[in-house]
Amino acid sequence: MNPAYTPSFHEAKARAMWAGYTAEIDRMVALIGPDAADLAEDLRMHLADSFASETHGAEAERLQRAIDRLGRPADFLRPMLADELIARGTARYSAPLISRGLYHAVRSGSGRALRAGLFGLGYLLLAIFAAMTVLKPFFGDNVGLIRGADGSLTFGLVSTSGGQDLLGLWSVPLTLALCVLLYVLLTRWLRRSLRPT
Repeated sequence: MNPAYTPSFHEAKARAMWAGYTAEIDRMVALIGPDAADLAEDLRMHLADSFASETHGAEAERLQRAIDRLGRPADFLRPMLADELIARGTARYSAPLISRGLYHAVRSGSGRALRAGLFGLGYLLLAIFAAMTVLKPFFGDNVGLIRGADGSLTFGLVSTSGGQDLLGLWSVPLTLALCVLLYVLLTRWLRRSLRPT
């Protein structure tokens, strides 16, 4: 916390509110990375200026009005955090970073949320194929490309037995290859979606 932008409060409640708000800024900025350090200082300065412009009421009331005007740090820092996590995740093909970035993108709202949701569905499909790969050796008759008794074809997990498995254990390398291909393609598309147009 930069003391230069910290008003000198007389009320303990106002000090606690200030500390809580700036701690939230610091937490979000630490997740974004060093590029956002200047932004954290700007936010503290704006909050201090907004508080100074309030002249009526107790310190805690004035600070709350200033915070309400500025908004919660998560509201305006979340899109930057989402972009940073997705950029780092796609550069390293790191599933945990990508999933955290998509989570924050969905929470940031608007068109960004829709795009993140679509990528999330793609990664969910990838997880289903990965589950098929793992489960095939244990539940061979219920996983893979199955022709049912009525002649219908199902690719995936089926709950009823009695169908004919058309691929056998060949479905393991096929779904594994599909997982790798889908992961690489989704991650590249996600990286490209971050580029400015």
